[in-house]
Amino acid sequence: MHEATTDTADTATRTPVRVPLFWTSAAVIGCLLVSAGRRTVSGLALDLSYRALTGEFGRGRVARYEDIDFPPALTHEPTRRFLSETGLPDDAFPLAADDDGIPLPTLAEHYGDGALGEAAGHLVRLGRLPDGSDVVVDGATGTVLTWHPCETRLRPLTPDVSTLVFTLWLLRRAAAMETVVGIEPT
Repeated sequence: MHEATTDTADTATRTPVRVPLFWTSAAVIGCLLVSAGRRTVSGLALDLSYRALTGEFGRGRVARYEDIDFPPALTHEPTRRFLSETGLPDDAFPLAADDDGIPLPTLAEHYGDGALGEAAGHLVRLGRLPDGSDVVVDGATGTVLTWHPCETRLRPLTPDVSTLVFTLWLLRRAAAMETVVGIEPT
C-alpha cells in the first residue's frame, strides 16, 4: 500500500488515505493501454492466450467458461470470448475467485437484489479483493470495476478483463522476482 491524499467536500484540507498497490498498478496499466489506442483482434486492450496464462499460473489454475456459465447480463461479446477462450486465473493474488458454486454470478445473485439497486443485475462478479471489494465486469460494456458492500458507488479498476488479467500476471511476476532477490513483501 502507499499513501495518497483526497480532498474532503466540507474542508479545504487533504486527508491521507491508504491505496492498495493493486489498484494503482491496475489504473496505470489500464490508462497506458487505453491511451496507446492499439487495435486488437479480440476487441479488448490486449490479446492474451490461454497458453500464456497456464504457463504462468499453472494447468488447472485458469478457469475457462462455457456459454451456460454466462449470466444473461453479460452481453459484451469480447468479454464473453475472452472468458471462454483465454479464461480467468483462479485465486491469483490479490483476486480471489470465491464463487460459492455459481460461476460468474451477478451482484444481485451474489448479494440479493438489495445490493446497489438496479445496477447489480448487469454487474457480473469475477471475485473478491483482500479489502472485501468485489471485482465486477459491466455486462454491457466490459469495463472492470470494484464495489464494496459498505459503499454505494462503483470504482473503475481496468478498461476490460484483458487488462485485469495482465495486471494479475504482472503482479505475480513481480512477486516471483522479489522472492528471487530476497525482498520481503510489505
